[in-house]
Amino acid sequence: MAYIQAIGVYLPRLRLSRAAMGKALGWLTPGAGSGGKGNRTLAYWDEDSLTMAVAAARRALPRSRGVDVDTLYFASTSPPYAEPQNAAFVRAALGLSQTVRTQDVHGSVRAGLLALHQALETGDRTLITAGEVPVAVPGSVAEGRSGDGGAAVLTGGEPGMLRYLGGASISAPFTDRYRAADHAHPQEWEERWVREVGYMELVRDAIVQALKNARVTPADIDHFVMPCAMPGVTRALTAKLGLGEARETSALVEGCGDTGVAHALVMLGHALEGGEPGQKILVAQFGQGATALVFEAGASVAAPTPTVSAQLQQGVDEDNYMKLLAFRGKVDWDRGLRGRYLVNEALSTSWRNADTLLGFVGGRCRETGRVQFPPTRLAVGQGFHLDMQEPVALADEPARIMTFTADRLAFSPCPPNCYGLVDFDCGARVLMEFTDPEADLLEQGDAVGFTFRIKDLDPTTGYRRYFWKAIAAAGNT
Repeated sequence: MAYIQAIGVYLPRLRLSRAAMGKALGWLTPGAGSGGKGNRTLAYWDEDSLTMAVAAARRALPRSRGVDVDTLYFASTSPPYAEPQNAAFVRAALGLSQTVRTQDVHGSVRAGLLALHQALETGDRTLITAGEVPVAVPGSVAEGRSGDGGAAVLTGGEPGMLRYLGGASISAPFTDRYRAADHAHPQEWEERWVREVGYMELVRDAIVQALKNARVTPADIDHFVMPCAMPGVTRALTAKLGLGEARETSALVEGCGDTGVAHALVMLGHALEGGEPGQKILVAQFGQGATALVFEAGASVAAPTPTVSAQLQQGVDEDNYMKLLAFRGKVDWDRGLRGRYLVNEALSTSWRNADTLLGFVGGRCRETGRVQFPPTRLAVGQGFHLDMQEPVALADEPARIMTFTADRLAFSPCPPNCYGLVDFDCGARVLMEFTDPEADLLEQGDAVGFTFRIKDLDPTTGYRRYFWKAIAAAGNT
């Protein structure tokens, strides 16, 4: 028997107005802003699908270090790297054991749900992480209806929040969208065909088989979760399948947008906000076929923390469409003298310091108890203490701002460049960058948390260097 034991959802704070998108490019293409209703989530300049997957996993596993995981999947159609393996970076950032099997899954927006289906069928202790920064042509309908976000699910054989009852996956060479390996943007086919054949036939068949495998009837389903931005499709499928009593989970079109690979899990997290023990939940997703999974809520059913609703309410409004283009590298802009540098990373050095840089691990001297970052063979302080340090994971340690600078002379893809000293309750002091919208509003003494982000990006090679940055602590935004 298999269970979903934990789920985490991460939505970036920026909310780009679709009306602003339409105003910027509506004169040229009527698809800009996808109708001009609501907002879509917009990843900050130092976020990508990998960092959002890590953020979601940290919400599913607040103390990920020491968690027993057999397999970790990273699912995305917009991974930062074609090579090397992205999942290996996710594992390192979470501080999971090196013996965890890591795997990238991609090629379809249901890649994350496929990985979840496989994990549930095997019963392994598996962490499925998903992140998406959907790729779309500027001004297109797809750009407006998309959203950025991440989600993560932990599965295993021990009783948890959702018990897996059964599922089904159908593979089909149904090409509703495609993107060649050497092309930047996908192409999409006609919506009516996708609706009538993709959803009303392929998804229907997967759901019918999943209900049969789960030994439940359509009337037993209490919540129906299916990502679909096309109006009326979910309702039509609900009627066709006899799911009339099931509550349709909001597709979050107006407040978030479709987060691609992550969206089925984002919507599942949203559905759990109204979940009660014993309720049956059907999750389905379309993409190169269809996958449908059936769950029963356990006694410990609970929505992710923070909830999806809370994250939507805590967004920061943004009406500058150019930020999307600049953050995505869609426009060339003058970076100034301070911004003209290459990230010539010494890969051998980054490997030797992988735990320190990716896992944000400091050192505590066993003799003095003093904590420092980075760790060194010779501990700081009085006396000679060689090779006396034990690892200390700093990402979850409470901390406050000691000094703060908002620098408009130093280069930043979104000025000002904010940085300063951070004092940890455990005794460490680290010079760090501050990030996220409104980072310049932070002040000395504010509590901060930590997030895994892009440190810098080489525009010539595409190489990304990752590190941890400080953000306003939960409840301080």
